[in-house]
Order: sequence, then structure tokens, then C-alpha cells
Amino acid sequence: MAFWDESYRQALHQPSDNSEAKVFSWYCDWGDLQPFFREFVPQKESRILIPGVGNDGTLRDMFDYGYKCLTAFDYAPEGVECAKQILGHRMPSIDDLRVADCRNLPYDKSSFDVVFDKGTLDSIFLSGGSDKDLSQKHLEMAVSELGRTLKSGGIVFSVNAACSSSIQKSFDNNRMWEQLQDGSLFTTEDGFTSNNIDATMLVWRKI
Repeated sequence: MAFWDESYRQALHQPSDNSEAKVFSWYCDWGDLQPFFREFVPQKESRILIPGVGNDGTLRDMFDYGYKCLTAFDYAPEGVECAKQILGHRMPSIDDLRVADCRNLPYDKSSFDVVFDKGTLDSIFLSGGSDKDLSQKHLEMAVSELGRTLKSGGIVFSVNAACSSSIQKSFDNNRMWEQLQDGSLFTTEDGFTSNNIDATMLVWRKI
């Protein structure tokens, strides 16, 4: 957590009058992902959980797009402070924003319709360092917790890059998931293609 706290601390305290200068979009921004997310989650009243928000602008941009029922967390306290600064005046309208561990979530069973992961599962796997067994264990704990908090029929929309095969394995090891998108080329009904996304896009439905 010290690494992330220090990274977010630098973002919080860098001298800039432009709040956008504090924003870093992991892999791609909301504008790139929006056509694909909308394809799987057309209902804007869906209750959405966003793990690992940090200084990514996605939470703010999703709210501005019309998804209003948003809950988010970060493992690092400074990451939550970054998110609050980025949200600005929108902060009181966010359902919940707190410090939490994806491996042991503070939310009730079946609380959400959607989980939108953007690099957090990658980070959880990498937190195990050179111990790949520990990395996989942490990842499977996180996937299990996300499944617990997701309603039956709910969607996990995951954008990842560094550890896509390990993330895939964690979902494959749990029979509660039906895969809807496996990282291959995907085209929406409106004609947007996923080859413009600089990451792997994986989508599952909870059975």
C-alpha cells in the first residue's frame, strides 16, 4: 500500500491549478470504454461498484455520463483522497467512497448489479511480487468477494493488461461465472470495435 499512497500523494500535492493534471487514466479513458460498457450495461440506474478508483477519472466521467448509482473504493487512503478531489462538487451524490480491501469487502451480499474493474485486478495479482502462488491466491480472494457482492445475473466488466491470463484463470476456477467477452475482437451494435482499446476487455455474468 505504501507504493500507491506515495504515488497518489504526489498526484494530490503536485503544484497545479488544473485539476485535470492530477488525473491519470489507466490503459484508456471512459470515452474509449463507454460504447462497450453501455452495450453490456444499458441501464443507467444500475448499482455499480468500482474497485481501486485512485486518481483515474472514470468515476467522475461515468457520473457525468448518467450512471448515478456509484460506489467506489481504494486500498490506499490517499487514493480515496485523490478520487474526492477529482469528483469535486459531485462527491455528495456518490453512493459511497471509502478505503477498502478487495479481498475482504465491507458490502453486503448481492449489493450490486455491476462491477467495473479497470486495472485493479492486475494490481492485486502484482501485489504478490515474485510469489505467483500468493498472487493467484490474492486474486481469487478478490474475485470471490466481487462475486459475493454481485447480484445473480450481474456483470463484471474488467479492463486489464498485465495479468489477463491470471484473471481469466481466477474466473475459470469459479463456476458462478458465464463469460460474455473473452478479450477477442468485439464490435458493438453501433459499430465500435474493441481493437481501439489499449488493453484486454473481459466480461462475465454471474450465474
